[in-house]
Amino acid sequence: MRFPSILLGALVGSLVLAGTAGAQGPPPPTAANGATVQTLAQGIPTPTQFAWAGSTLFAAAGGSEEPGGPPGGVFLIKGGEATRVPGSPAAVFGVAWRKGKLYVTTGPKLEAWSGWNGTRFKKHRTLHTLNKKSAWWNGIAFGPDGRIYAGIGFGDKDEFKRLKKPAINHSWVSIKPNGKDLRIVARGLRQPWMTTFVKGTPFLSVLAQDNTDPPPPDWIVSPRKGQDYGYPKCTRAEPKPCKGYAKPFATFPNHASPMGLGAIGKRLYVALFGGLGTGPEVVSVLLKGGKATPFLTGYVAPVLAIGVHKGWLYTGDLTGAVYRVKP
Repeated sequence: MRFPSILLGALVGSLVLAGTAGAQGPPPPTAANGATVQTLAQGIPTPTQFAWAGSTLFAAAGGSEEPGGPPGGVFLIKGGEATRVPGSPAAVFGVAWRKGKLYVTTGPKLEAWSGWNGTRFKKHRTLHTLNKKSAWWNGIAFGPDGRIYAGIGFGDKDEFKRLKKPAINHSWVSIKPNGKDLRIVARGLRQPWMTTFVKGTPFLSVLAQDNTDPPPPDWIVSPRKGQDYGYPKCTRAEPKPCKGYAKPFATFPNHASPMGLGAIGKRLYVALFGGLGTGPEVVSVLLKGGKATPFLTGYVAPVLAIGVHKGWLYTGDLTGAVYRVKP
């Protein structure tokens, strides 16, 4: 299983950091408000998204790209430990809990797991399978209409390759929880990574191309039905090609790389894999728009996952650690 291109360059180095951080694990990041950042668990290879079933916390993990490295899957975080749930696939990019089921994305497959008994799921059901050569499911979230929403990224070497019927990669889609009625909601999104809803309003992180001149920015968008953001014609590196296309909610410098998203109060929290110049960090942006403000800094390795639950902000980085803090 290949990771999206943003992960490849940093992954091996981050695994080395994880291995040399000591038996007690890396130090947690520092919160701008002075709140204590708690380490909940370690040993989750590439945490990507969180889901809660009541007080039960699950973490999706993409696994290692290093040959022979630890597999990903779904991990149960409990009592300071992370335990891989039996039957997990080697890589999981999205998880969401709804009405007694854990919905899981693993490459081209969207699955529903049911019958949780505290240690394992009794049944795994595949709901929908994409063309594995050119499209895969990224992070997922339930919308206010009860449908599952997700960014569809690419898993092929040629990122400009599109499926012909339908043209689904580089898009944001919705689907019923039974795996039926897949719909393209918004298009023209290079690598739409993680979706969250804030009081019914969607937000989606989008990763730009690397090593292009001029370098295009990364995006946060608030997608709506029928919108086209213009990729690959429009990258926001230059204004002219983007005329007539939908505009992002926010942009970040190339290589800042927005990943996980979550909102508390009036602020959207964004995990920046690369950061804004001083290393990986979590920043906040007012939901009405504005400048990004650093909130969590000092990560030992790139940060990917963000989750919010009962006023707590949860993050996960490439050392395999999961933290939480009260903003």
